[in-house]
Amino acid sequence: MSDTPGAGAVLDDRPELRDATAAVLAVDDEQDGWTFDDIPIDSGQFGELVSTGIVEKDGDEYRVADPDAVRAALNGESEVRNDSGHGLALGDALRFDFDARATGLLVATLAVVFIARTYVIGSIYRCGDIVLSSNDPYYYRYHVEQVAANAGSAADFGALSVLPRALTKGEPLTIATLWWVSSLFGGSKEVIGHVLAWYPVVSALVTSVLLYLLAVRVSSDRRVGLASVLFLAFIPGHAFRTSLGFADHHAFDYPWLGLTALALVVALTTATNRTSLRRPQPWIAAVGIGVGIAGQVLAWEAGPLLVLPVSLVVLGQTLLDVSNDRSALVGNTPVLAGVSLGAILAWSVHAATGWQTALVAGTPALLTAGTAVVIATAEAARRFGTTARQLAAVDIGLGVVGLVVFRFGLTEQWGTFSRRLDTLFRSNGTAETYGLFSADAFGFLFLLGLTLFLALPAMVWGVDLARSDRSGWLVASSYAWVLFALAVIQVRFVGELAPFLALFAGLAFVWVASWVDLSRPVLTTGDRDLRDVLVPDTRAVASLFVLFLLFGALGMVQVPVKTSQVLVEDGTYDAATAIEADAAERGLEYPESYVLSRWGQNRVYNYFVNGESQSYGYARGTYEPVVAATDPEKAHNRISGRVGYVVTTETDIEEPTTMYVRLHQHFGSQNGNVDGLAHYRPLFTSEDGSHKAFAVVPGGTVKGTVAPNATVSVETTVAVSDREIAYERQTTADRNGAFTVTVGNPGTYIVTTDSGSETTVEVTEQTVYDGGNVTVG
Repeated sequence: MSDTPGAGAVLDDRPELRDATAAVLAVDDEQDGWTFDDIPIDSGQFGELVSTGIVEKDGDEYRVADPDAVRAALNGESEVRNDSGHGLALGDALRFDFDARATGLLVATLAVVFIARTYVIGSIYRCGDIVLSSNDPYYYRYHVEQVAANAGSAADFGALSVLPRALTKGEPLTIATLWWVSSLFGGSKEVIGHVLAWYPVVSALVTSVLLYLLAVRVSSDRRVGLASVLFLAFIPGHAFRTSLGFADHHAFDYPWLGLTALALVVALTTATNRTSLRRPQPWIAAVGIGVGIAGQVLAWEAGPLLVLPVSLVVLGQTLLDVSNDRSALVGNTPVLAGVSLGAILAWSVHAATGWQTALVAGTPALLTAGTAVVIATAEAARRFGTTARQLAAVDIGLGVVGLVVFRFGLTEQWGTFSRRLDTLFRSNGTAETYGLFSADAFGFLFLLGLTLFLALPAMVWGVDLARSDRSGWLVASSYAWVLFALAVIQVRFVGELAPFLALFAGLAFVWVASWVDLSRPVLTTGDRDLRDVLVPDTRAVASLFVLFLLFGALGMVQVPVKTSQVLVEDGTYDAATAIEADAAERGLEYPESYVLSRWGQNRVYNYFVNGESQSYGYARGTYEPVVAATDPEKAHNRISGRVGYVVTTETDIEEPTTMYVRLHQHFGSQNGNVDGLAHYRPLFTSEDGSHKAFAVVPGGTVKGTVAPNATVSVETTVAVSDREIAYERQTTADRNGAFTVTVGNPGTYIVTTDSGSETTVEVTEQTVYDGGNVTVG
């Protein structure tokens, strides 16, 4: 293990060292540094004192690492609390001592994270509305509102039964938590909007605190912790997913990851011998592991992928234990207890509520079984004198056997697993399914900035540190490399990768700063001595800022770029409010008020217009064929009775006869020899013309009699968003001179023929909305 036990623990476990320790302490009290020749003990005892951390090397000499603690242990007293506060069980476990300067600097870095996530507040809170970012958050908003509408109080968990299978087998804990928190504040739609808007920011702050604690724990260097949080603030892929208003499910995953990783580090670095297992720290950590794992798999159906690093940590730690002739059972017992607790919690919730599939909810149980087998195998290998290489071969063999048993013994679960695996490696065309290094996305640059290039060498270094029996770096490296591999497959995992990438970027930054003489060397030791942050002079601060800009500037630029890409555009919001006002005036309710649009904004429109933002499936299958259609009647028949409004946005369709060009470019009016449209009343156009909204109407029919076979034009001026546009339709009279033409707009129409005759007719709104008729007098 990387951490050495305290003097009390060593002497309790090895009472034969008490006399040697007392003799060394007496010499240490008299001399400021000494050599082996100065102490009256043999080399074997001296080696034991060094290996247990009671004595440490200081240049060419030695000294007692913590004289006060050793003296207290020899006197039978509890170890004294030093200035860093390590005497506190929780503080010792987390390496957080509430030092005023360190805490102040942490608060400052958290403020940077907060600002980077909330500067878009003006785009979220508009005109009394809470406008969540992107499209999918309105799916979660809809379902949280549905649960709240059926719940009598925050304790009415039966209301969760209204959730559809897609959610109970997808993100049940996410929805349940958002509803429960909202219900504590009243559970109104407004409260739900606030909770969903702010929860990603809370996630970012909680994750940042956990990252700081993790970084300080594994490196014993507060500077690494602070630098890690700063780098996390400007990783674009994490920033936009935790920005104010982006209430997607991913932000809910990040704290569980941080909690599990931190708890693993604490468990492995505090369970150093049998005596240490009588202390609370390893078991507090075990609870953290259990809660983190259970939360991870209940929060998201892909949660089992996010607990993969735990198995790698256990495997790596047992190999280190055997390599160092150490009991794997003692050191890994809290981890086994933690994953067992996670299995119990996950399966209990699954059994009681039906959340997640049996395969997903059972993953922690499989992890528990695998952990137990790996630990038992390592313990047996140590007793039989097996080397770490031989143990690794045995572990691989056991893994293959387990996979074969899974494949042929649990065929139904294997089928589900195979389908999920296929989904992981298949792109469906959405941005989050591209690979990190895909030429279509350039995610490695636009989502991670230069942080990836700074962190990668440190990640390699982290593996080397882990091989040197540093348990903390084993955990950090396992998470970083597993999540990096997942992000390479699909960029949806970039947010999960970001905290661990930031940790290694922080490590590399401090190392580079020390290399150019801007700071003291980085520790990376994970020992009890914390390296504090010293306030440098003004010139050094400026140099550090420039150095940070060198690696972080691209991220600083890309954070607002990526965040702006998920914000709801002004045109989208304004179109939605215009449609909502029209639907309210006409008394339309869902489904008569359904809005057809591109699927990527469809939930936004329908939430604000009718509150039904559960699905964009109809829009995804209908919008593109309708706007690309060249037969207006067929297009109208396809949506008639199902669609109340149509929103068009800019696209690359240029064919004049398509519905898109007729609507978006000409507002349904006649264009040359291309007929106008009869069933679409323009309601809104954005200032730049990028968004246009139309009501789907039966239309009013104008009838009359003119010269046989005459060409008849009906034309009016329509006011749309403070603009006046011309609307015209043409038809040809029959051989008896009778004509009919349907118009989609109310107004005073000028009816002209090719012979030059002209008259007017009034078409009312009621006529247009009811499909009535008017006759030219």
